[in-house]
Amino acid sequence: MPGYTRRQMLAGTGALMGSALLARPARAAEAADLTEWLANTDGADAVVDATGRDDVAVEVGTAGNGGAFAFSPAVVRVSPGATVTWTWTGEGGSHNVVADDGSFESAFATDAGATFSHSPSSPGVIPYACAPHSPMGMRGALVVGDVAVTLPGGAAADDASASESDGGDDAPKPSFDGWLAGTDNYDGVADRRDESEVTVEVGATGNGGAFAFEPAAVHVDPGTVVRWEWVGTAGAYDVVDEGVGYASERVRGTGHEFALAFDGDGLSTYECTTYRDRGMRGVVLVGDGPVDELTPMGVGVAAGTVGLATVGAALGVGLHLRTASQYDPDEES
Repeated sequence: MPGYTRRQMLAGTGALMGSALLARPARAAEAADLTEWLANTDGADAVVDATGRDDVAVEVGTAGNGGAFAFSPAVVRVSPGATVTWTWTGEGGSHNVVADDGSFESAFATDAGATFSHSPSSPGVIPYACAPHSPMGMRGALVVGDVAVTLPGGAAADDASASESDGGDDAPKPSFDGWLAGTDNYDGVADRRDESEVTVEVGATGNGGAFAFEPAAVHVDPGTVVRWEWVGTAGAYDVVDEGVGYASERVRGTGHEFALAFDGDGLSTYECTTYRDRGMRGVVLVGDGPVDELTPMGVGVAAGTVGLATVGAALGVGLHLRTASQYDPDEES
């Protein structure tokens, strides 16, 4: 935003700095070949770069491989010593996490919220899987440190925490490292740059019912206000990006709104936690993509219209917070 440095913007959102998207590191020349290991694994077309983070999250039992049989992200690069925590979604039955080299193995779990953590200390590549669902493609890999890898397709992979750019009508649709692979209403990135506000419908038609964000992916300029508007009546929806660090309340009923603005260049991959197993996911690509920091500037939930208001000099422009009606955090569809 004019008049404020990047350092000032981040200072205004200090609690979120640890989850900012970071610049990509240099690559080592020699590649580790993961082609065979990930040959039938959905979402294993690129490496998500999480280097520089102390804590890295991977979901267990996300949409993919013919059901809720995927890790998300499937392939992630981490710094040596970082703590990787796998969190169960509760979908797809009983899963575990077991390293192919025997360096770690979790217990089996079925309940949403179960976790398992491991901290790899040395550079290298650790393929892993869910033992019972490995033949279906429920596999993943930790890339630790500056080790290049080769993924299915034969080419050495750059880290692409969704650096894939939107293009013309004939350009292939980026999957954002498989994030939108199971989202059936996704038909490409909507270019909404040069717009000061962008609206995304929540509970639009898609994924077998009123279980979609529309548009599923948008490209906006830094500082643009992204406004999610509840239009569906299938149940209680929310908007959550655990990586960047924002979450709406879970709200049932139409007319509610959740809005925020982003600073910097980067990527937000978000979902509705109630219906993520159906493919209710979305993407906000900001500016030039994940080449610097991306942080929320302000968050609000409202019944009706959300107004803009000044919330402090460090933030510049934020969003006024109002109380949402019809909110029940325990209400499930």
